[in-house]
Amino acid sequence: MHELAVTEYVFNLVNKQVEANNLKKVEKIHLLIGDQCDYVPEIIEEYLQVMSDNTALEGVKVDATVKESTIECKDCGTQFTRHEYAGKCPKCGSENLKLNRCTDFIVKNIEAI
Repeated sequence: MHELAVTEYVFNLVNKQVEANNLKKVEKIHLLIGDQCDYVPEIIEEYLQVMSDNTALEGVKVDATVKESTIECKDCGTQFTRHEYAGKCPKCGSENLKLNRCTDFIVKNIEAI
């Protein structure tokens, strides 16, 4: 349910662009979502469908790219993804690691006419 607040943010942000640029129809919203945000793009799109009746966003699609968090070895500086994690650095074998959590949520751009 925490998608509701972020969807309202997206809706308001995009509507400001619609008004500022005299846009008629928003067809797609491109998002970059960090894997640690726990936002579900399909739920954001569903909420946008409900909010956007009789607006320039009616029928809008969401294209979301999920950005993975990385793990950094504090000894050799190697960065790798959680999927490559096997308990130690794949390069030097160190267990001295730091998780770089990706909590980004970015409206990258919109496609509109």
